[in-house]
Amino acid sequence: ELYHHLLMLRSELTFDRLLGRNIRHGADASTVMRKNNSGSLESATALCSNHVMRAGRHFAHFTAAGKEMIGVIRPNIQVNASDFDEYVALDDTLAPLIRSYRNQEGELYFFYPGHQEFWEYLMSYRTARWSDSNVHCCYCLSVAGTLVEADGHHFCWYDWTSQKPGRTVGRLNRNLPIGLLLDLNEGTLSIYQDGQMITMLKDGLSGEYCWYGTIRRDHESIAIHRGSTSDESMTSL
Repeated sequence: ELYHHLLMLRSELTFDRLLGRNIRHGADASTVMRKNNSGSLESATALCSNHVMRAGRHFAHFTAAGKEMIGVIRPNIQVNASDFDEYVALDDTLAPLIRSYRNQEGELYFFYPGHQEFWEYLMSYRTARWSDSNVHCCYCLSVAGTLVEADGHHFCWYDWTSQKPGRTVGRLNRNLPIGLLLDLNEGTLSIYQDGQMITMLKDGLSGEYCWYGTIRRDHESIAIHRGSTSDESMTSL
């Protein structure tokens, strides 16, 4: 396992798992974008599930074009549309809702981990590798000013059992990449831009995670690549 981990740390970051029908790779697997620009708001999510982070410090740069979500999530979730037949049989009250997320071919119309209707299903993937932390998903996104959200970047996290309040993390330059530092030595997730730390987003993280992103609107895209902060070289075990 250590040898595998060392090989992983030398490889490029790629989105190997795509969840939702309206998402595809760009020029290579380090980029995802909308498959069809139809005006719909079908959320689709991409995971770097082949890059599982269990210890140490990890840094990634994200380049996004709009209001995409970027962050960390538990890596072993699958979200197979076929799973819902068995899942619905266990809880028939969810049957009409879950079935409405699929087309006649069984594809999921959309998916992002903030949908409350998926939480119980996602928690069914819990393993001992998640440890005792209840921080299962964290993301940051760019928002334009609304009645309920200030202009800037917004942060949320999920334990997939109840709603958690989000917060604004300040104005970031939308024309520059955003860096995320997952420090599993300290159990924190922090946000960087232009080589400078902006703020710590969340503490209490432990267990295993992977990078992920969600696109929701036409012409959105996310690119990911390995990076480091300006003042140190990131290492992981």
